[in-house]
Amino acid sequence: MSAFDTSTISFWDLTSLLFILFFLYAVVYPQSQLKRIRILRMAKLKAMEKSHGYKVLTMIHRREAVSFFGLPAYQFIDEEDAEQILRWIRQYKDSPLELILHTPGGQLHASIQIARALRNHPKNTRVVIPHYSMSGGTVIALAANEIVMDKDAVIGPIEPQIGDLLRGTFPAPSWIYAAETKKEQADDTTLVMSDISRKALKLTRKVAKELLEGKIQPGPDGEERLDEVVEKLVSGEMIHSTPLSASEAKELGLSVNTDFPEDVHEFMKLFKPVKKSVEYVE
Repeated sequence: MSAFDTSTISFWDLTSLLFILFFLYAVVYPQSQLKRIRILRMAKLKAMEKSHGYKVLTMIHRREAVSFFGLPAYQFIDEEDAEQILRWIRQYKDSPLELILHTPGGQLHASIQIARALRNHPKNTRVVIPHYSMSGGTVIALAANEIVMDKDAVIGPIEPQIGDLLRGTFPAPSWIYAAETKKEQADDTTLVMSDISRKALKLTRKVAKELLEGKIQPGPDGEERLDEVVEKLVSGEMIHSTPLSASEAKELGLSVNTDFPEDVHEFMKLFKPVKKSVEYVE
């Protein structure tokens, strides 16, 4: 009887030990790693502020290897981003601002809200793009006095994406094209989406003009190119995922500088991507 009791106690002791080890590995260790990385990031930010002469802000959307239970989350521009960035812009109203952007885009209204606040900031502003800033990220970049891009970094078109979970999301110009092509044969959903798309395009054109006013370099003959640049970005001429390089953005007329600060790349190394199936060796 006592031998049975001893084995039972040993089993539960082993189970408890395994649970504690699992808890430490799954919860405590990732959080301690994340805290250490955050400390390193803050130290790097302070060093960049001293070197660049700007108050450095960041909006970096990346699935990270260090996360709760190892479960990464897809990130995009949303209301919480807008709330935080606007809070920073108000807080540092007396300082020139540098915003490091790394994002696939996100909600149009949140992107516009951030862009307008950045545009209205009383001091000099610049957006720094180490890898990519697409869609809503491009909208925000257009608001800055200067866009600093790595020569291989990209931005993209800003035409609104309209749709829902059931039917999918498609570019606003494509909904309009479908409605105009089918005419009276178009179903109610297509007609409604086309109407929403026209309104969304009108808003996006208005905002793009507002953000780019006075920033577009004139053409070879000195002609005004603002409307041309806005149409290029908004009209749907390019698919939404078209990558526009720094040289293409400059050719388009945007105020882009490729004198990229190397310490930003060093800073980005502190954000480890989730890619379990690929081993990167250097």
